[in-house]
Amino acid sequence: MPLDPNAVPGLLRALDSADVYVRITAAEALGKIGNPVAIARLLEILDDSRPAVRRRVIGALERIGTEPKACAAAQVVPGLERGLYDPDPVVRAAAERALQRLGISSAHAALARWRTSGL
Repeated sequence: MPLDPNAVPGLLRALDSADVYVRITAAEALGKIGNPVAIARLLEILDDSRPAVRRRVIGALERIGTEPKACAAAQVVPGLERGLYDPDPVVRAAAERALQRLGISSAHAALARWRTSGL
């Protein structure tokens, strides 16, 4: 069942919830909807204290970036690149996979910078 795009404003507000599971669910739902309007807000919560939330945000950015109708691949690269430097190895791996999946030149450049950074 597709998610209702009209839910985006409420889901964006849910990203501020004190409940980690609400934040996770909101990030996943925003990714499934695929609306590029969510990108800026998702980038803001890449600093969430919980790795599980950051992983879901990376997944949401990947979904939005690979959604053909959204034409947002280049917009999600900065956030995915930030994920490459995350302290959590699972978040880093998810960001690397997402950038590889995007397959655009800016994603390749981000991966190259990360690989040469020695981190």
